[in-house]
Amino acid sequence: MKLSLMAAKSKNGIIGNGPDIPWSAKGEQLLFKAITYNQWLLVGRKTFESMGALPNRKYAVVTRSNFSTNDEGVMVFFSIQDALINLEEITDHVIVSGGGEIYKSLISKVDTLHISTVDIERDGDIVFPEIPDTFKLVFEQDFESNINYCYQIWQKS
Repeated sequence: MKLSLMAAKSKNGIIGNGPDIPWSAKGEQLLFKAITYNQWLLVGRKTFESMGALPNRKYAVVTRSNFSTNDEGVMVFFSIQDALINLEEITDHVIVSGGGEIYKSLISKVDTLHISTVDIERDGDIVFPEIPDTFKLVFEQDFESNINYCYQIWQKS
């Protein structure tokens, strides 16, 4: 099973402040929508609750709480390992989509990183982990918007 990771971060590495993304760069979320369309997303419960279930996606939600849902497009797991074992049986590609603890646990295990760096510095309590040296930048595109951002693809070498 291929694992990808998708995140947006500020120049100083912040990805969130509590349940909120501390910026709104017009167009950046369209990248997320395009890349995750018809895909399985692996997310933590807090991230899932803050973003909600987007249409045409399926979710593996990892939680330590008693979270449950009746949404047929959402599976709940009590560990990342349990989620990965089960997902391997039903799909050949999963996109790790947050939050901070999930990124930190899986960044060294994924094959591809899709990273948007928003041209702003913000305060926040959730930081994106360092990109491991095992990744190589293979694509980069700058976008002009209300807040400019740079989209990059990194491949494990």
